[in-house]
Amino acid sequence: MATVWFPSIVAEIQLGSFEMKALCFGEILWDVKDDTRTLGGAPLNVAGHISKLGGESYIISSVGDDELGQLTMTAIDGLEVDRRFVHISGYETGVAEVVLEKGIPSYAFNDPAAWDDIKLTDEELSFISSQHFDAVVYGTLASRHAVTRKTLFAILDAINSDEFFFDVNIRLSFYSDELIRECLKRATILKINSDEIPVVASAIGTDEKNVIDSLFSFPKLHKIIVTCGGAGSYCHERGGNVIHAEAGNATVVNTVGAGDSLSAAFLYFSSLGYDSKVSLSKASELAEYVVTKDGAIPEYDESLKEKLLS
Repeated sequence: MATVWFPSIVAEIQLGSFEMKALCFGEILWDVKDDTRTLGGAPLNVAGHISKLGGESYIISSVGDDELGQLTMTAIDGLEVDRRFVHISGYETGVAEVVLEKGIPSYAFNDPAAWDDIKLTDEELSFISSQHFDAVVYGTLASRHAVTRKTLFAILDAINSDEFFFDVNIRLSFYSDELIRECLKRATILKINSDEIPVVASAIGTDEKNVIDSLFSFPKLHKIIVTCGGAGSYCHERGGNVIHAEAGNATVVNTVGAGDSLSAAFLYFSSLGYDSKVSLSKASELAEYVVTKDGAIPEYDESLKEKLLS
């Protein structure tokens, strides 16, 4: 029997009393490695970390009417993420078979999965559009098929949000140049890893050397976060300012979810009014912690809380 890991339903003490409000859209899936199943999916990972940091987070997705779907709902409640927009699909809950090579994951997804069938009622879309959010988080993976892609763009074109955070999240062939460009048109912050730069450069008709300058031709975009593994992470701001955060010397258990924790913390601390330098530093502290743990949303220990609050 497979071991199932998901967060405790006991709420943790929040790191701060301020609550940012974030809406995360996309895939919910279970990472399966050997005999262990771990709840994940980039949007849920970001939502979970925002909640643990003290924010108010919502997830829009779909799960199957199956065992993993039931476990997912329980786990989301444990993360204190609002799941009112998580629907039950006729497809099975998403699964990603994970293979780690030198700590770096690769994935094989079931297709179609429940997250290919994300829909909202007119009433739900109207409610979302009537709210104000500090950030909406989205990526390319969930939009690999038409139903979910249509729902994503309906939300992006209707929502009132300070930041539109686009995590490229390239997986296999589940993207197109057109999809990347349409997501970029709506983005105010882009997150990309160093391996994804050639893909994005090609999608926007430039080369790797000029990709940052070319990306800022998208008028809404004002920050680009580039994660580079052991070389740390960079935040490029419109106007030419570049901020670097070191990766640290943590002993890596696995990197699943590390980038998502960085996204969540950067958004959370930015929403509190910290500048990009401080926000990226705190985000890197959290990501460094996550790579030392099993699971994409591990419990936070006291030393981590002290670092983030200092």
